[in-house]
Amino acid sequence: MTCVVDGCQRPIYVKKRELCSAHYNRLITTGSVEDTIKARAPFEQRVWRQIEKRGPDECWPWTAKSKVTGYGTIGRGGRDGEKVLAHRAVWELTNGPIPKDGPGHHGWVVLHTCDNRLCCNPAHLRLGTQRDNVKDMDGKRRRKTVARQGEAHSQAKLTEADIRDIRASSLNNAELGRHYGVERQTIRSIRIGNTWSRVK
Repeated sequence: MTCVVDGCQRPIYVKKRELCSAHYNRLITTGSVEDTIKARAPFEQRVWRQIEKRGPDECWPWTAKSKVTGYGTIGRGGRDGEKVLAHRAVWELTNGPIPKDGPGHHGWVVLHTCDNRLCCNPAHLRLGTQRDNVKDMDGKRRRKTVARQGEAHSQAKLTEADIRDIRASSLNNAELGRHYGVERQTIRSIRIGNTWSRVK
């Protein structure tokens, strides 16, 4: 037996409805077995039904597909429709289009004040720049690629105490380099303040 939809020759997947898997999935997703743009629920409706709305101050998690990076995604419409990040879609539905002429390389981005990538609560979203985003990550120590500085750096050969001694020493750069096991140029850079400048 084949699907009851005209022209479909696929085998029945759900006997009760006499539909193949493709038409059954379309029915439960869009409310119609017709393969037309009109059959799809409006974009706004599809966005909001994938969000678990909680209290006004709580995170509202995205419950559908998400990227490997942890952000929710949704298609704008059609089989080849553009994919958008869920929190950006929520921002636009709530506040209007995101301006295209923002500062910096990335323009305006939608930031999470709650630091939860799946959150779609409009109260937790704000516009900012990529620089704002990085600054926020660094301030909260969330960025995994924060460069270690000074003696905390994994390849540091010197300590802050060594830097102070080098600057106070009367030995020349070559002698100090041999003593500390570093290049003469390294000692020179320390002395003129090109490196380790934060150590007073």
